[in-house]
Amino acid sequence: MSGSAPNTTVAARPPGPEDESPRRAPSLLLRLSVSALVVLLVALGLIGLAVQQAYRSAAELALQERLEGAAFQVLAGMDVTSDGRLVAPSNLGDSLLARPASGLYAGLRLSSPTGAPDSFQRWRSPSTLGVDLQPPAASIGRGQSRFLAAGEDRYHRGQIGLGWELPDGRIVDLVVWSAEDRNRMDETLARFGSVLWRWLALAGAILLVALIALLVQPLLVLRRVAGEVGDVEAGRADRLRGRYPRELEPLTANLNALLATERTNVEQYRRALGDLAHSLKTPLAVIGTQLDDDDVDLESLRDTVEQMRLRVRAELDRALRSGRRTMRALVGVRPVLDRAIRTLGKLYHDVEFELDVAEGLAANVEERDLLELVGNLAENAAKYGAARVRVQARQGTASLRRRGLQIDVDDDGPGMDAEEFERMLQRGVRGDQRDRQRVEGQGLGLAIVERIVSGYDGRVTAGRSPLGGLRVTLDLPPEARAKDAE
Repeated sequence: MSGSAPNTTVAARPPGPEDESPRRAPSLLLRLSVSALVVLLVALGLIGLAVQQAYRSAAELALQERLEGAAFQVLAGMDVTSDGRLVAPSNLGDSLLARPASGLYAGLRLSSPTGAPDSFQRWRSPSTLGVDLQPPAASIGRGQSRFLAAGEDRYHRGQIGLGWELPDGRIVDLVVWSAEDRNRMDETLARFGSVLWRWLALAGAILLVALIALLVQPLLVLRRVAGEVGDVEAGRADRLRGRYPRELEPLTANLNALLATERTNVEQYRRALGDLAHSLKTPLAVIGTQLDDDDVDLESLRDTVEQMRLRVRAELDRALRSGRRTMRALVGVRPVLDRAIRTLGKLYHDVEFELDVAEGLAANVEERDLLELVGNLAENAAKYGAARVRVQARQGTASLRRRGLQIDVDDDGPGMDAEEFERMLQRGVRGDQRDRQRVEGQGLGLAIVERIVSGYDGRVTAGRSPLGGLRVTLDLPPEARAKDAE
């Protein structure tokens, strides 16, 4: 028995975004080179046109001067007799007017002394021999001059109208004309244009090579940065160590700060997980023992589980708070501090809280950190002071991109010296231990403040307050200064 395999048709699936390989963007060097080439071509083209136009204007002015010079040369050599007859110029010498078909031509037209309208005496320079050149037909008045560009004609022309006085007082009209072949000026302009554009092309090529060489230098620096970043990614380096131009220092400094922050955060998380694992070992052993026992104490088991839950939450919260951020947003200081002071005012009704902060003050500080810093310090001041607490904030040091912050918290209590304050920054040490007072708390406030400030690479200092008690000053710089970056 024979059979045939069924025909199956597989529909072609239209290509999706995942099927398209990402197109690589043109290199920065190519973009800059093309842009430089376009700008260079436009600039040199405009320069060439401007120079060529200026040369044409100078050539036209020189042409008019040549035509006037030819006319005055003819006038200097001609004469008119007493009866009005024209005496041709005889001192042309070796000028172009004496050479046939030289390209420069001149002539005279003298009217008749009798005043007959069609009676003229004419003279043409020897250079007009063999040249089909007609004198200007249009008349020109006495004392006038005219220059006519060639246009569609073959010759540039100039005319000067004069009046020649005869010995008997009669005045006859004299017109001196001159002309030049347009090919002479056209050839001059063409030679100049050819030389000009050749030199501009050579200058453009040299400038383009120089521009590319100048563009390559900063791109090589960027490539060096990319190479060091690749070394960091591959684990061959832990930070950027090269010396870079001043313009790239913010970039490399931020990258090093990000890398340092990342290492610190990873270490904090690893430490938190280790502490969490260590702290859960005993509760888990207790739970295992209780489960093996036939008589399970559910209440004890529930307490153990609750302790584990609280421990997990505490460790995670500590890891979250200990994590550092390099790029912190700009936060308005007054609204945050005002909220913290209002909250404390509801708890301590007999304490007068004062807030001295400018309206527009802003700093690159985490809002949560700012609340906890001022909250802890102002609460300690309310606990151990008498009746007044003052919180002042002002702009601290600033960098090119970020702003630091300084905070003073004053009280009117008994105060303390610097050594005692340093001891108070230790975890679990309470201020009431020195005078046997007992105030609610666990002695963690200043330790939390010191930990947060150290996360900003800041400082916590204490001194005498103008109110008579203790002044605690916080200095939060605008940027974290890792030791290895310094």
